[in-house]
Amino acid sequence: SGVASFSRPRSVVIDRHQKLQMIDQKRRRELGLPDDADEYDLDVALNNNTDAGITKIIAGSFILVMLALLVVGLVIPSITDYGDGVCSPIQNGGRC
Repeated sequence: SGVASFSRPRSVVIDRHQKLQMIDQKRRRELGLPDDADEYDLDVALNNNTDAGITKIIAGSFILVMLALLVVGLVIPSITDYGDGVCSPIQNGGRC
């Protein structure tokens, strides 16, 4: 048993991680929290657990989907001639 153990107990790692996410004194004064309240700073937790790249990919995908829906729902029907006997309210001002 002459081998040194470099691993920390899991409870020590969790306690240290929780303390990093707890609100510091400056932030407590800004938010008006009492010193004895066990609260966590959501801004710090979100910054630690959110990858900016994934957020940009999700936002870009949302923008592309919205543009595609606009094209399919408004642009294509307004320029398509469906032929005789088919009413297109977009082209006729809402009257058929």
